[in-house]
Amino acid sequence: MKVLFKTAAIVLGFAIIFGLIYVNQSKVEKKNNGKKTIKIAFLYPLTGNAAFVGKSAQKAVDFFWIKNDKDKMKYNYEIIWEDSKAEASQGVSGALRLMTYDKVDLIISTFSSVSSAVSPITAEKKVAHLSFAQDKAISKGFYNYRVVTSTEKTGAKTAELLDKKGYHNIVSIVLNAAGTVSLYSGFENIAKQDSKFNVETYYINPNERDFRILIEKIKHQNPEAILLVTQSPDTDNLLRQFKEQELDIPVLAIQSFNLLQDKTLAEGNWYVDVAHASNDFYNDYSAYTGDKTTNWAENVYTTLWVAIHNYETIPTQNRPTPEDFINNLKSSDGLDSPLGKLTFDKENQNIDSEANILRILDGKAVKQE
Repeated sequence: MKVLFKTAAIVLGFAIIFGLIYVNQSKVEKKNNGKKTIKIAFLYPLTGNAAFVGKSAQKAVDFFWIKNDKDKMKYNYEIIWEDSKAEASQGVSGALRLMTYDKVDLIISTFSSVSSAVSPITAEKKVAHLSFAQDKAISKGFYNYRVVTSTEKTGAKTAELLDKKGYHNIVSIVLNAAGTVSLYSGFENIAKQDSKFNVETYYINPNERDFRILIEKIKHQNPEAILLVTQSPDTDNLLRQFKEQELDIPVLAIQSFNLLQDKTLAEGNWYVDVAHASNDFYNDYSAYTGDKTTNWAENVYTTLWVAIHNYETIPTQNRPTPEDFINNLKSSDGLDSPLGKLTFDKENQNIDSEANILRILDGKAVKQE
């Protein structure tokens, strides 16, 4: 009798639990007008040196929902934020938390150090992953794609800018990190094949503080221009020490100036960056946030737009699987975005956009035709 009573109690307990789960799920679906929920996680730096990138990303996502009507969408989208601190170890632990406990459908990450550490895990766990980062190694495995201007396009635009300025004798300073080395490779390959460019490349390590010896070498070489492919705080330290050491040589960059929190450090300087916002996007975003600069908010907006458009167009009545999501990414080919029309590059597992020439004017990045 006691055994029967215990068995009945266990069965009743499970029935109550499953009943509560059903009731709770019904409440959630009712709250969402019967829509299935898709969980999208942003693995972005919210603290640390690159926190301003994450803060702009959060504003971009808020702005996205201002511009796009959730009620008209097929699914309910839940956004989850996880702090990567722009560090690989933090990114890995954050990604595991998102996949294990939050059960997210998609992870959107940035910074090559983080994304390249995360992509083997998303491949193993079979979770869709979109990255706004340059390292091509990120796009390994079925589940990993990048949404970023290719290094080839960025390199070609850099060569174009230097040629227009008449700068052919160049010293490049490159941060020895996967993302920056990959980013530089586009221009480096062009320079090796084009005899008009004479390029000397110096690699610096992350968080170096004293560049006086390097500056003396550059002064002795007297190049026509210096090309930076670095990240903050290294870019900030370099620019300050250039001024302190009275280095009177034009300084250009690939992307580096967009990572400056204080962009007046590069006032008047030219650089090449990944696809930049259209004037309409910039004006609307600036009016909404009060920010003079976007800090890649347009790229965050575009990546989220790719994700939402992709989910909404998957031809299924069921809840989309990660495989459904990846297989439908070809729908992004020709998609209009704040960055212009996008190109689906299956071979490199990238959704590509055009590079831009910009200049820092009045402390903000201004697109130059």
